[in-house]
Amino acid sequence: MKTEELLERKEAREIRLLKKVIIAGGRIEDTELLAYLGVSKASFESDLKELGYYLEPYKEDCSLFYDGQWVTLYMSDRFSVSRIVEDYIRSSIKFQLIDHLFHYREFTIVQLTTKFMISESSLFRKIKELNKLLIEFDLKIRNGQLKGEELQIRYFYFQVYWFLTPYEQHREKTLTQQNIRIIEGLEKALSFSFEEYGKLKLSLWLTISKKRLPVQTKTYTIVRDKSKTLEQDPFFRTIRSFVLRFLSRYPLEVDEEESLLHFIFLTSMSVLTEKDFAQYSLIRGRRTPPSLADTFVLEHVILYYRPQKFYPELEKKIFYYFSQIHSRLYFFNGELELFDRENIWQKEQQLSSNQLSDFAHVLLKESLSYFDAVYEPGNSLHEWSLVKYLSVLSIIDFEIIGEIRVGIDLKMDVLYKEALTHVLILSLKNLNGLLIEAYDKKHSYDLLITNMMNPPTYRSVKEIYILSELGSTFDINQIRKKIRNYRGSRRNWDENDEREK
Repeated sequence: MKTEELLERKEAREIRLLKKVIIAGGRIEDTELLAYLGVSKASFESDLKELGYYLEPYKEDCSLFYDGQWVTLYMSDRFSVSRIVEDYIRSSIKFQLIDHLFHYREFTIVQLTTKFMISESSLFRKIKELNKLLIEFDLKIRNGQLKGEELQIRYFYFQVYWFLTPYEQHREKTLTQQNIRIIEGLEKALSFSFEEYGKLKLSLWLTISKKRLPVQTKTYTIVRDKSKTLEQDPFFRTIRSFVLRFLSRYPLEVDEEESLLHFIFLTSMSVLTEKDFAQYSLIRGRRTPPSLADTFVLEHVILYYRPQKFYPELEKKIFYYFSQIHSRLYFFNGELELFDRENIWQKEQQLSSNQLSDFAHVLLKESLSYFDAVYEPGNSLHEWSLVKYLSVLSIIDFEIIGEIRVGIDLKMDVLYKEALTHVLILSLKNLNGLLIEAYDKKHSYDLLITNMMNPPTYRSVKEIYILSELGSTFDINQIRKKIRNYRGSRRNWDENDEREK
């Protein structure tokens, strides 16, 4: 679920417009925005005008300029557009309805029509729209309450408040003294040490859980079914003992499943550090679906990269990343999307290779089979899992295959030669695992870039690329493609060398 789907259509379009300008580098032509938003120029100019009014309180930090052809963004170094997005969403009726349900657990039509100052028909329409969005989380607003599995309800609220609350506010308000004492007690019981990021996540989860404790009728059907093998897990038994002991302070009847919810959160939401997870993995059950998926995917990835060998530290790192991906896929449904997934996916692909993109889809398909599930295009949790797989593979690609060395040898006046060499270096340096420099005959190169049609024979140079136009986007894209393909070729060459041995 994209966060802007909580907004009215026009407001959502304004946020999309603002994000598009940022992704484009702060300046974009109106024709491109018109095509992207799918609106007429009159509607576009109306959106720009309203967005300008909305940005007025932020004018010292953020403002848009339109000259009739180009839209340009000004933003100060110490400001983020996420602040604007959060303010937009928090003022929306859909968000306020969700927030009301969290604090009061139920509502009546009269209450909300008075609170939001809207008609009953408008409120019913908002509830209907919100229920369409909640399908992804297996939740539904019915009879004035949020219905669904308790784990999903808490997970949904965690996502909403985690992503739509500034980090500094979490530090100031979420991490209360009571939560700090609970976290310290949990650290002592588990012999773990949470980092600040993990502590803030856990503190928010505890706040949500305490708010949900008084709810009388909770549903745990799915979580019970998925957690049948946890009884023998020593880590789970420690958490259960701690949770029940702590919750005994409350004058409430506490469900046995409370400990299950906390265990799942701790092991699925990147709260444990890599070091602590490695310690837990020594005693972790091997036959649970997430554990089986972790093992399969790790072995599949190791085979994919043969004959290169994974050193132990890298293997532990990626096993930790895979465990977080698979636990989320197994226990939860839905994902709140704050960032532009397509943009991140494209950036990851630029830093890796097309083969890795295809391999990420293979890994997701195989891991889902362990959960009796299939890939659903458009499913936010599945789509973000693909991005995470590609991120892990990019890390491996960089760590295990090593650097590709590129030399630049331009034959022209010294001034132009130096300036254009720097242009090429800056244009290519963000590729993963790339060392690019001016040609030095003392070094060996995987690829050499030159402007000579008939270059001399270079010693210790495997391939040559001849520029068509100095600094052209075409050449840069062709070189990028060549480097990505070369990385895949190197993997195949190494594999063939190993077979010959």
